Order: sequence, then structure tokens, then C-alpha cells
Amino acid sequence: MPLARGSTETIPIYYELSRAPESMGDILFFHGGPAFPRETLGDSELLWAVLRAHFNVLYFHQRGSGHSARIERSEEIEGRRGQYTLDAVVDDATVLWKELLSGRPVVAMGKSAGGFLALKFALAHPDGVAALVLAATAADHRYISERRRVKAEFLSSVAQRHPGFAPAYAAALGMVGDKADPAYAGPIALLLSEETLESVLFDLSYTLSGQFEMVGLVRDLEAGRYDLLMTRLSRGQQTLRLSGMESLIVLNSISCRELGFGRDNPEACEGIQETDLYDVSARLGEVTARTLVLSGRHDPVLPPSFQEVIARGVSGPVVWKVLELSGHMIFQEQPNASAAAVLEFLRIPAQQPAQTPAL
Repeated sequence: MPLARGSTETIPIYYELSRAPESMGDILFFHGGPAFPRETLGDSELLWAVLRAHFNVLYFHQRGSGHSARIERSEEIEGRRGQYTLDAVVDDATVLWKELLSGRPVVAMGKSAGGFLALKFALAHPDGVAALVLAATAADHRYISERRRVKAEFLSSVAQRHPGFAPAYAAALGMVGDKADPAYAGPIALLLSEETLESVLFDLSYTLSGQFEMVGLVRDLEAGRYDLLMTRLSRGQQTLRLSGMESLIVLNSISCRELGFGRDNPEACEGIQETDLYDVSARLGEVTARTLVLSGRHDPVLPPSFQEVIARGVSGPVVWKVLELSGHMIFQEQPNASAAAVLEFLRIPAQQPAQTPAL
């Protein structure tokens, strides 16, 4: 596939295309990250199994990630950062859409950063999108460029749900590294920095169940106990665990260039110039397709206020649903509720549960 924007270089783009026997239409799915693909959408999960039974589904790994010539070393992208952008991914999707789906109007679907891409695709091809399904996403970059505010609001919401959390959180940050009490702390806690502890807590925060664990962990530390922290560290990342398909290099490049990551993290973006930041909020009125917007009530990174901007901004008919028992990982946390919302929106016939043979 030729690279966009006039380059003559080519890269392979991995895709999956499943065709329904009696298709109701086509779905073009954008994964999140960006550059954090799943190996496959799989057909054992309720939502994807039903979608594939009724729609042709096109899924691809974004350039530089997964099986699409993954970028694994920073030197591989130097001098080529302009080829790894949100718009370049939309260009790739456009080629696949025209070649594999004959440019027919599609349901553009995306979660998180995949929603950025679905929105950009809809704006680039207004007649090519029959409907939009957007989950836990935003219309602009402020969820990262204003990360401190978003984080403070999330911690405040946790404190409201769990009295005593705020002082426990502050105390926990003082119970690791050179602030740790050697009489109580294990060797890992003594070596663990405040920044690393916050990273552990951030990973937990992505799911509602993880937020409960986060509260227990900081209360444990406040009491001078390190058992839950040690257990967590021994398990490693759970929500944000890496599968080997991702490209952190591409993720960081796009985050620094287009999402304003460097504003609060200048060291992480050292040497990477900020470009036009992602912001389609002023163009939402151009979106006339039917749109489903899904939110997780307790999302720590893209809370419902970001999806409200989309729901109020698009011109077409909108359904906005907030899933009350979810953080950011809504499809995993509430699989039945999220699937029901998508299937109802796409007018897929109600699914009958599998019948257990009589004994």
C-alpha cells in the first residue's frame, strides 16, 4: 500500500475482512491506542460474533503496529514521523474501504483513539458513512493536553465515592521510595518511586473493579502495609498489559505531535515537535450520519463530558448512553450492556440465548 501524502514508499497493511452470508451492510472498525491493535477481533466474543453474523466487518492494524510492519525502535521512525499520523491512518482506511468494500457507505466504529479516527473518516467521507459508533472517545486533544485537570477531576470523583480516599492517596505517595519506612517496607517498595506508584494506580483506574483495588491499595499503604502493593507488582500490568502487537514508538509520536502530550510531559516528548493538534469539535455539525455514543460513567481518561460534546455537536440523529458500571474499558467491563446498545442501534434482530439440551 503506498504511503499517503505523495510518498512513493510502500508498507504492508494487515487487515481482516469477514463477510456475512446475508449482510445488512459494512462495518469499518478502528482500533485504539493509537497503534494498540488486538491480534484479531475474534468471533467468540458476543459483540463481534453477532456483528460478523450480520455485517461485513473490515478491521486492520494501523500502520507501524501489529502485523502492519510494526515500528519497534525509535530510529525506525526518525525522519518519517509525518508518515505516522492520524490522517495517514485515515488515508490507509480509505484505500482499504474502496478496494475491499467498493466504497459503499459503512458503519464507522471506534473506541478511544479509534473514535478519533472514525470521526476523521466521517468528516473526510461524509457520503461514505451510514452510521457512527463511538465509544469512550473525544472530539479534541484536551484529554491529554489538559491531563492534570482530567486526573484531578477523576481523583475527586473517587474521593466522593470512597470517603477517606483523598488523604489515603496523598499518604500512599509518601510511603514509597526514599520516603518509605524501612521497618515496614519491603525492598521493592523502597526502590519504587512515587512516579512508578502513580503508574500502577493509573493502570488500575482504567476499570471500575480496578478502581476498587486502587482504593484498597492506597488505604493499605496509608496504614503502613505493603501487601496489596507487592501483590499488584508481582502480577504486573493487568488492564494496560502489552501483547506485543502495540507500537509504543508510534503511540508516543502521535501523542506528542497531535495530542499535546508534551505539555505536561516535556521529557517524554523531547525533540518531537508539536504539530496541528487533534481537534474536530468545530466540525461536528458536518456529521449528519446516525450516531451512537457510548460512555463509561467512571472513565478516568475520557469521562462522559468528552462524549457529551460529540452527542451535542453532531447534526444527525444521536443516541448517547452512559454505562454506569464501567471505566474506560466498557466493552470488557459491561459486555452485555454495550453489545445490546450497539446491536439495538444497528437494528440487528434480538439474539436468542443458546439453548441447553435437555438431560
